[in-house]
Amino acid sequence: MESRLPKPKIQLGNSISGTITNNMKVNNQKMTKDQNVLPQSSSNSTSETLKKAKSTININSKSANENKPPPKQNLVRSKTMSSIVTKGVKRPATGTTMHTEAKKQFTRPVKPTIQRTGTMLTGNTTNKTVQNATGKTATAAGAAKPSKWDLKGRLAHKSNELSNIQQLYKETASKYNIAQEKLNTLETNVNMYKSQAEKYENLNKILDTELREVKAEREDLSKRLEISEELFKNASESLKLFKEKCTMQEAIILEHNSEVKELRTNLDLQKQMNDELMTNKNELQSLVHTMDKDRRILHNAIQELKGNIRVFCRVRPRTPTELGKVTCTMNFVDECTIEVGKSDGSDSLSCSGKVRGTRQEFSFDKVFPPTAKQEDIFEELALLVQSALEGYNVCVFAYGQTGSGKTYTMEGVPGIETEGMIPRTVRHIFQEMKQFQLLGWEYRIEASFLEIYNEHIIDLLDSQSKTHEIRMADSKGHDLYVSNLKIEEIHSPEELHECLLIAQRNRAVAATQSNERSSRSHSVTRIKLIGVHNTKEEISIGNLNLVDLAGSERLKGEESVRMAETKNINKSLANLGNVILALLKRQEHIPYRNSKLTHLLMPSLGGNSKTLMLLNISPLDECYNETLNSLRFASNVNNCKTGNIKRTRTVLQNSS
Repeated sequence: MESRLPKPKIQLGNSISGTITNNMKVNNQKMTKDQNVLPQSSSNSTSETLKKAKSTININSKSANENKPPPKQNLVRSKTMSSIVTKGVKRPATGTTMHTEAKKQFTRPVKPTIQRTGTMLTGNTTNKTVQNATGKTATAAGAAKPSKWDLKGRLAHKSNELSNIQQLYKETASKYNIAQEKLNTLETNVNMYKSQAEKYENLNKILDTELREVKAEREDLSKRLEISEELFKNASESLKLFKEKCTMQEAIILEHNSEVKELRTNLDLQKQMNDELMTNKNELQSLVHTMDKDRRILHNAIQELKGNIRVFCRVRPRTPTELGKVTCTMNFVDECTIEVGKSDGSDSLSCSGKVRGTRQEFSFDKVFPPTAKQEDIFEELALLVQSALEGYNVCVFAYGQTGSGKTYTMEGVPGIETEGMIPRTVRHIFQEMKQFQLLGWEYRIEASFLEIYNEHIIDLLDSQSKTHEIRMADSKGHDLYVSNLKIEEIHSPEELHECLLIAQRNRAVAATQSNERSSRSHSVTRIKLIGVHNTKEEISIGNLNLVDLAGSERLKGEESVRMAETKNINKSLANLGNVILALLKRQEHIPYRNSKLTHLLMPSLGGNSKTLMLLNISPLDECYNETLNSLRFASNVNNCKTGNIKRTRTVLQNSS
């Protein structure tokens, strides 16, 4: 007998089981995809799946809405018995055919069980557990499955299934809570591991940079190691060479040691010999010094016997322009006598108006004919230069009329054979200095050049005009000096030659009838010789004055323009003659201060001095009267004797 109740229009079993089955498939797919993901991602997917299952099988909502029909728009009508015609089956009461409706197995979605293995969740195990539970329930329901028309049986069956599912849900919920707790712990662990991972990443970066640096250092060290190995090889090779050299040097040292021993013995012998030689040397030096003293004394005695004031007469040769002119009659009787007469043989008048003979004879210390060379004159002068080196004052002056060859005799022209007395004197001084050095003497040479023009002193080495005065060097008047005078220290003959050229350019000259460049001033070259003997503590100072006097001609009408010049020249020459005459007569007062020339030459004319007068005369007949005047003046000087003289020699004082 069929039930009169209406049949359910909704297939609960199919819808629920389909929903659970679909959810399980989705969960299984998600779990399968998330197996290789971090624990955090797998736990999030699992929690979402459980939430969906919970919302799907909410018991309260299912029980409340079970007998309510779903809304129209959401209802899906399932197949009923009325739509299915079964052959040979009819309803007994209504005469309709009884329809059978196939029931689908109801499966409730179950939350997947999450098991913790270390820090990872296994979703496959949970899915298998849910599927087993669902399969058992469905099997039990299928075994005792009531007929479709038995609603009570079906309801009892469904309630039984519902209770099973609720029990399963409770178990699943407890497992879900455990999984949630594990998930929370995993999330905390994940955060902790994230911080640790960041630290390790930073540390890894630091280690990477350090590793790069270490690699770079390693490469650098490898290069340096290669270089060091090469250096080591080179050093080892050089060390081998040095070892070989050391062995050779050791052998040489042994030989040298034996030689040194021999040399020491020889050295001791040489020291003894040197000591003996030093004693002999000192004895010889003392002997040489005493012999040098005796030699100087003898040399000075010879010079005194020859005369402290000596006069040499030199007759110059004719120049190429004078070859056609008439010359005087000159006869050289001997080396010291000369006879002079006019070319026509007529008598000459003296100063008093008396008639003299056709020839006049003059005697001097030495007479040089026109054929004499500069070297011949210097041979006689060298003895006086030697006296200057020994500490005596020496004066050499050239006297004569303009054009008689005074400047040529004193200065000469460049050339070994034609150079004058001044450059030859300096060369001789430097040669003798080397000989004196062997005797222990050391010399210093100081030179100055000046001229006396119109009774004014002019420094020929200084281009600036200054006031120069003659002053006494000491109270005794043994030496004089000129103020503001430039003094040059001479170290070689070449230096003196340069100074001489400067002085020649600065000297005052003027044109006369006799010479186009006539000397109009007295040129004085002062050379001071300072010798020091350190062993004997002695010092020797000698002054050498080389004077080129101005022309001694008389004033003529054509030269009246230079009247003042000629007067001053003649005045100074006249005062020079007066001084010499006063020395000849040995007067108490000598008029040195009447002119600048005699005042300057005072130490060299009288007292401690040796004087040489070089008289220069012209061979021309037109100069006969001036020649006689010069010869007479020189003859008066030759008759003057100054007596014994002494050299300037002092003893050095010790600095202590």
